[in-house]
Amino acid sequence: MKKILVFCLFLCVAGSLSALDWITLEKMSFGIGAEANANTREGAAAGGVLSFDLELNKHFLIGLNATFSHNFDTVFTLEPRVFFRYNLPFKINGFFVQAELGTAVFFEDSKAYPAFSGGLAAGWRFLFNEKFYIEPYIRGGYPFIWGIGLTAGMSLSLKKESVNTGEIE
Repeated sequence: MKKILVFCLFLCVAGSLSALDWITLEKMSFGIGAEANANTREGAAAGGVLSFDLELNKHFLIGLNATFSHNFDTVFTLEPRVFFRYNLPFKINGFFVQAELGTAVFFEDSKAYPAFSGGLAAGWRFLFNEKFYIEPYIRGGYPFIWGIGLTAGMSLSLKKESVNTGEIE
């Protein structure tokens, strides 16, 4: 229930931000992917990623990520986080850097161990037909130290297309 309330709050904040002049909210994207990371006591863990983002303008995105990973032995990790992304060279199809903040919950021996999670990520978004994307990235921070992954998804336009009928309004 808390996750649904947080998601609704995120959408309300995004709706309020759309009233600002520098925010255009032209697109939102959904993605799914795979990641290898250091969310384990030793070695590496593997898992998946779910993501959702809103394009504030051509420079900035805000979004939510959830990473889940397992070291195939004893440690399972869930990492929900929010992120703020800056796109270079000033377009969505290109290099990005992003700041991430959230929690990491480690499950080991039937016990949960929560921890603060924060870090930086860098990657490249490759757009196809202005709708589909592939996004390789690397990230580093606490408590995972490193992560490398690939996300694929779809971008949806939030602007209504105007049809020119030739009529004067």
